[in-house]
Amino acid sequence: MRNFLFSAFLILLGLLILLFLLANRQLVYISLDPIDPADPAIALGPMPLWAALMVMMVVGYILGGIGMWLTGKGTRRKASERKVRIRELEHEIAMSGTPRAKDEPVLPTIQRPSGQRQPGQQESGAGRPA
Repeated sequence: MRNFLFSAFLILLGLLILLFLLANRQLVYISLDPIDPADPAIALGPMPLWAALMVMMVVGYILGGIGMWLTGKGTRRKASERKVRIRELEHEIAMSGTPRAKDEPVLPTIQRPSGQRQPGQQESGAGRPA
């Protein structure tokens, strides 16, 4: 249901963007000169307004991706350092000479009391209305 609602939202958003772009087909100049708007020193155009809007959306998408990549640098570095540390510890365990059974889990498991249900387990149908 959640995927359906998300898909429906994306389709409606796409239709709204398409209608907005079709409604703005007039030719415009993109000027980067705030001093003299009548005779700009730097101007792009004439181009359809929809093309200018699409170019700005693509530029924003690319700049946002670059920004996310740059801010994730610390997280990637920590993950890399932890991966190296895990390899070192695994090597240390292997070299220590303490044998470990093949079916022995690497991490300890949590034993649940018998009254609690396991994740993903359905409750019994005892209290459900028919």
